[in-house]
Amino acid sequence: MYTVMVANTAVMMTDVDITARAYKSKMNHLEDYMTFMKLPKALRMRISDYFQARYAGKWYDEKDVLKWVSSSLREDIMMSICSSHVRKVPIFRNRDVNFINAILLELQYEVFQGGDIIIYRNGPGDRMFLIEHGQVLVENEFFQRELCDGDYFGETCLLTRGRHLATVKALTICQLFSLSVDSFHHVMEDYPDIKRDMEISQSDKNILLC
Repeated sequence: MYTVMVANTAVMMTDVDITARAYKSKMNHLEDYMTFMKLPKALRMRISDYFQARYAGKWYDEKDVLKWVSSSLREDIMMSICSSHVRKVPIFRNRDVNFINAILLELQYEVFQGGDIIIYRNGPGDRMFLIEHGQVLVENEFFQRELCDGDYFGETCLLTRGRHLATVKALTICQLFSLSVDSFHHVMEDYPDIKRDMEISQSDKNILLC
């Protein structure tokens, strides 16, 4: 039993070393590229900080990992990571679990550094964001509001396809999940009843605003 435990531990340590070595190799290539392109020091530091925040010293690709597992396991992974965040968004509350699972599979992981502008006011409303970790500032000429872990922003564009109503700036390193408008509407085509309900609700809101 002890021999088996030692062997398993050795295998795990080897796997950890592989991802760490892969990360170091990628960073070495990145350093060579930045040197060759003669990028300014400040920009080089921001790029290096981004990769550290994005991968934390290990190199892996979420898309590849999710491709390796079955569709059922893929849903379980995304359900574990993001389900509670998605269901906080009003248009996703109390929706069919299959619809939610389909939305979860369309989420994309993104990282922004402190000071980055995530979306610009009046910019194209191409996606919404869920905050996994981090803090952002939402502002326009009428208000300012800070959001953090578990909050969301940019959701109005999913139904309206309109422009963003505020600028959103990262105050810290932010780990986010995004949902594009195109992906949202692609999923909606498979759920006509939900699509119709959302369109009616949006129409009612527009009437109230008028």
